[in-house]
Amino acid sequence: MKLYRRKEWRSFAEQVIKLHEGRCARCLTTRQQGSVLQVHHPSYVSGRKPWEYSYSECEVLCRGCHAKEHGIIMPTVGWEFTGREDLGDLSGNCDYCDTELRYIHLITHPTWGSLEVGTDCCDQLTGTTIASEYHREHNNRIRRRKSFIESPRWFRFNNSYSITYKEIFLAINKSKEGGYRISLNNIEGKIEHTSFLDAQVWAFDFIEDGQASSYLAQRARKVRERQAEGNSGSASTRRRRSAFRRCPPNS
Repeated sequence: MKLYRRKEWRSFAEQVIKLHEGRCARCLTTRQQGSVLQVHHPSYVSGRKPWEYSYSECEVLCRGCHAKEHGIIMPTVGWEFTGREDLGDLSGNCDYCDTELRYIHLITHPTWGSLEVGTDCCDQLTGTTIASEYHREHNNRIRRRKSFIESPRWFRFNNSYSITYKEIFLAINKSKEGGYRISLNNIEGKIEHTSFLDAQVWAFDFIEDGQASSYLAQRARKVRERQAEGNSGSASTRRRRSAFRRCPPNS
């Protein structure tokens, strides 16, 4: 299991073994007697990594007692999905079938621990379609992003490229510094992107995730509030001036 090869786990395990005086809690054998000691979690918490437990939540068992505690054969039911990670390339391997992976899914079993597995193994062991649905949505998003970037609806004028996407007018303008800046509904952003493609990808994600709509709605609300405050202030000023004109001069 990849999680149990990480330095965080090795360091934590050594601390727990030290606290147990290097002795199995079941048969009381020690390392000096040739026992291989391992840290056991009597119960697992969903989403928590093996080294994210307190010392009191762990105990030390020799390899034999640990095997008896968990069972020799890995369970194929009762697994729970707890998270996912993008490794960036095929640098991982499935703990269940050893297939090379880029996207790993973390699953946990109450009596076995955690595994890093691929999409198919995650669905099989958890009895769900969480992993495959995420994978399908991810691929659909990538296709939408490519279609957005390659859309023939992009309009070029001088050093500006514009398009309307999800009812938002998007413009990408080349700056004097040579980078690219984004404007949404004619509101220019402050982020300088190094390339046109970077600006396109950032804009797609910002709009696709709903952040652009939220930002524009919040900005419009603030503008309305300022206008209302300004109108209220102007009306108050007019009333004071009118009252001043009605007052007779002091004799």
